Amino acid sequence: MEDESKDDMDLIWDQTLELFIKIHDCPDNPEYFERLVHWLNEDPAHLKAFNELGQIWISTGIALAREVGQPLIDLERDQAPLMMH
Repeated sequence: MEDESKDDMDLIWDQTLELFIKIHDCPDNPEYFERLVHWLNEDPAHLKAFNELGQIWISTGIALAREVGQPLIDLERDQAPLMMH
């Protein structure tokens, strides 16, 4: 049972990354946003994984900014909030 749950989470993370990358690479493609909205509404675990990925993305950007000495306020400007359900 635990292996099945891990396999389910691995699949969810794979789907999360796929959708995130597609939207990141083609932000003007409405098809990707429609797929994302539909997918997020299928299961609360999808929204949880997508928000976790968003937090990782933001944290990585902050860490990189600190590394190069960029003011963090520059990262916060014009940031869209994470998806809420």
